[in-house]
Amino acid sequence: MRVLVVDDDPSLREGVAALITEAGFDVDTADGADAADSWVRAVSFAAIVLDLGLPDGDGLDLIRQWRRRGATLPILVLSARGTPDERADGLEAGANDYLPKPFHGRELLARLRRMIQGTSPLAEPLRLRPDGQVGFDLVDESVFLDGQPVALSRTLRRVLGVLVAARGRAVSKARLMDQVRDLEAAASDNAVEQWVRRLRQQLGAGLIVTVPGQGYAVCLPLRDTAG
Repeated sequence: MRVLVVDDDPSLREGVAALITEAGFDVDTADGADAADSWVRAVSFAAIVLDLGLPDGDGLDLIRQWRRRGATLPILVLSARGTPDERADGLEAGANDYLPKPFHGRELLARLRRMIQGTSPLAEPLRLRPDGQVGFDLVDESVFLDGQPVALSRTLRRVLGVLVAARGRAVSKARLMDQVRDLEAAASDNAVEQWVRRLRQQLGAGLIVTVPGQGYAVCLPLRDTAG
C-alpha cells in the first residue's frame, strides 16, 4: 500500500516517511500543496499524512479541494495546530483523523493503520493452509486463531505486528530486534529465531516463512481492505 506524506519541514517529512516505510508501506513525499495535489492526481494512495501549514497553501483548503473532487482516500492531519477547535476544523474539512504535533511514532502508525482498515476491528485474516485463520488487530496487537483470542507475550505480539504490517515482504532480523528493543533490551543475538519459533508453535507452522538472506515474512500476502 502506498502512502503520501506532505510536510514542508524536510527533517520531519523524511522522519515520518522513514517511520511509515519501516512499517511496511510504500511512501512518497511532497513539500507543498501543489506537489501534493499533483501526486494525488497521478497516483492512487491508500492514505495521506498531511501537515496544514504549507508554504503554498493551507492544508484545510487542500482537503476541501480533494473532497469536492470526490476523493475518498483517508487523510490523517499531522499538525502543530492542536487546540480542540483546530482539530474540529480539520475533521469538518474532511480529514479522517487528526494528530497534533509533537506525536509518538507508534500512535501515528496505529492511527494510520486503523484509518486504512476503516471500521473493521480486525485486520484481514491471514489464511493458513491447512492451519486455519489468524486474525491480528494492528492497533492493540490482539491475536485470534479461528476466531478465538490467543494469549501471546507483548514481545511476540510486537514481532507479529511488524511482520503483518510488511504484508508479505521479508523483514530482517535487525529490524525485528529494533522494533522490540524497548521490550527486550537484554535480548540475545538469537532471540529473533526463538520468537519466530514460538509464533509458529502457537499459531501454526505455516504462518511465517524464512527468506534466506533477508529475514522472515508472513507466508501469504494480505488482501488490501482499502483496495
